[in-house]
Amino acid sequence: YFINEQRLRGPSPDPDKDQILALGDSFTFGLLLDQEDTYLHLMQEKMGSDSLQILNGGIGGSGLADWPGWLAEFGQQINPDYILYYMNTEDLERALSKNLFVLEGDSVIKSQRWKPRDWMFSIGRQGWYQCLQAHSDFFNLVVKVLWAKVYFNDLTHGFDPQKTEVPIPDNSEFLINSDYSLRLANHILHNMNNWCSENDCELIITTTGYFSIEDPPAHTYRLYEWLKEQNHDFTFFDITPCVDDLAQNDLSSITIPDDGHPNERGAEIIAKCTRQKLPGFL
Repeated sequence: YFINEQRLRGPSPDPDKDQILALGDSFTFGLLLDQEDTYLHLMQEKMGSDSLQILNGGIGGSGLADWPGWLAEFGQQINPDYILYYMNTEDLERALSKNLFVLEGDSVIKSQRWKPRDWMFSIGRQGWYQCLQAHSDFFNLVVKVLWAKVYFNDLTHGFDPQKTEVPIPDNSEFLINSDYSLRLANHILHNMNNWCSENDCELIITTTGYFSIEDPPAHTYRLYEWLKEQNHDFTFFDITPCVDDLAQNDLSSITIPDDGHPNERGAEIIAKCTRQKLPGFL
């Protein structure tokens, strides 16, 4: 994968064009797809616009809570005119798990769950490590285990209120009958919206189109249903019905087998469905 100096996949921003910065998880990044097969690249090609550029800010494993910090750190150097956030099915679950923000009453405070061990970064920069990652499937299996078990300290100690080193919500707030996750999402989305207001851009929220999967994660699905109700302050459109229609209600046919990410056909469909909706919001 080619990642440019702005931490985006693909071309760097062209200052002579209006910029749409797309944010989302590995679906948006285009994991396991060549650059030209990602849905953002296909959208750019089909739009055929000389005045508009779509930038790929997708990050594998990201969730809703990652984006306020990312925008604060890198957003101004990109200076987008629009932010197009692709919400995927686990985004709010990841926000709860990472514990980057915690609600206390009507206020939100910064927190953290995972603290990387310093030696992880040192090893990750070594040429031999990068070479093994690029050429050895077995080594990548080892890396997965290390990431899950070794590379990070869990500062919450499994969200144990007696041992945690950082603020955490009460355990009852993780239950689906609590409104905590929805209120947290509302705060985070307003944070992103406020960043756009302060930096002369517009936030647009859409979906990856995969919300018709069987048994979607409950917290994110509730946020999805809430956004569809239109009784909120956000610009939102949903491509799920379009994706279902073009996939003939069979998401497995547009998904990489034994993986879960969109295949080339899936990326084409997501690009087409987004193109049908997006121009009306620009």
